[in-house]
Amino acid sequence: MKREINPSETSRAQAFNYWMKSPMPMVTITKTFDVTKIYKLSKPKGYKFNMLLCWCIGSYRHRNRLYC
Repeated sequence: MKREINPSETSRAQAFNYWMKSPMPMVTITKTFDVTKIYKLSKPKGYKFNMLLCWCIGSYRHRNRLYC
């Protein structure tokens, strides 16, 4: 038995749509950044380093109105 699948109704298509509407940009880092302060902040507060890095990128994007 063959089943027809509408690609726009699959979970993968929904994930792609969420990714396209995401506030986080796709980031290609072309410069080396000193992340020592972020790393030192993450340890005593118990925050995940990756979470803080993502917050910094999102905050920069929001302040500078960078939209893809």
